[in-house]
Amino acid sequence: MDEEVAVIGGGIVGASVAYHLSERTAAPVTVYERGELASATTFRATAMIGVAGPGPYHRMKEYGFRQYNDFFADPEAEPRYRQSGRLRVSTTDGGARELEALASTASERSGAEPPETTGASKYANSLVDYVPGAKLRDRFLLPPLNAGIVEGALYRPQYGYVQDDSRTLGPRELVMEFVERASANSVIFETGTEVTDIGVADGAVTRVELDGMESVPVESVVCAAGPWNAEIAALAGVDLPIEHIRSPVFALELADPLPYSLPMIKSHDASVGIHPKRDDTILVTYTPREDERESRLDPSAVSDTAPDEYRETALRVANKLLPRLEDAELVDEWVGVGTSTPDGKPIAGWTGVDGLALAATRAGIQYAPAVGDIVARQLVDGDPTEYYEAVSISRFDGYEDGRTVDGER
Repeated sequence: MDEEVAVIGGGIVGASVAYHLSERTAAPVTVYERGELASATTFRATAMIGVAGPGPYHRMKEYGFRQYNDFFADPEAEPRYRQSGRLRVSTTDGGARELEALASTASERSGAEPPETTGASKYANSLVDYVPGAKLRDRFLLPPLNAGIVEGALYRPQYGYVQDDSRTLGPRELVMEFVERASANSVIFETGTEVTDIGVADGAVTRVELDGMESVPVESVVCAAGPWNAEIAALAGVDLPIEHIRSPVFALELADPLPYSLPMIKSHDASVGIHPKRDDTILVTYTPREDERESRLDPSAVSDTAPDEYRETALRVANKLLPRLEDAELVDEWVGVGTSTPDGKPIAGWTGVDGLALAATRAGIQYAPAVGDIVARQLVDGDPTEYYEAVSISRFDGYEDGRTVDGER
């Protein structure tokens, strides 16, 4: 790789791709961001991070934890992290059984041995623990939780939030960790610069057009533009198998700050999350059901006012689980636009257009390090990586990524 690589998108995924490329090649790398760095999808994220998921996706998140540990140990920017844990609760018998089954599966994957202590949870040696609703107040200090309505809960202790001091969200400083390191390796970050076209000749990318005027020759292009990936890839003739998810966040300000910390609490039944980002601020999130989702949105046209039914559902469920929120003031709300693939997992790496790579994932903060590493290894070294089968676009019917039978491109 000798010619320039263009990375489209200056959020955490694009910054990670740029950093990992700069660690593997001396070829020029330029990141093109239509706004400011980390000003769109990353900025609107609740910035939660934790390790969970099957097989390769678990290992991808572990890679991210290792990298973030290195970053936090010797930071170039000013990221902050708050360990909180994650408690997923169900108020129904059926939901409680589903959570216990999830705990059992996670325990089997981890290889945890049942504890010998009488009365201990049989999942206590793994990174996930199932707790019957009747035992919640015996196991956790959760004074505001309406534990009486909870039938069962799944607890993951290794979850937390990335924060900074400027606002309740805080992933921007983590993005800047990648940016500072990539810049030290001569990566150029062009903000306020929109890619309006991608040139393709003989099945390979050749150039990018900037703002409809300047043409820049490139060897590779990486789509790392979050919900804009679909329209960016379409410029090169690739139709991505993704849907958009409108994800509202509601900021509630407590009349009296909490005198204790709480885990993130997620309703298993209603897909409502309660995020205690600060002592005086609670973020409530809502993930629409599949029958509520639109297949494609124009991310630039999505309003920051959430649909009334989303707001009503989110606040009703949150108030039921934490009655103290009934007196909290709704001080802000915004709507992020996420992307989802048919299996809900990332797409990373090669496409059918030579030199065009994808870095598309919904849980960007958790997957960004591994996605950046995968894309860099594929583009620079031709290495599909151990994650190839799990992240290649070719796993979906009707898609291919240009690999031949013997693995050559």
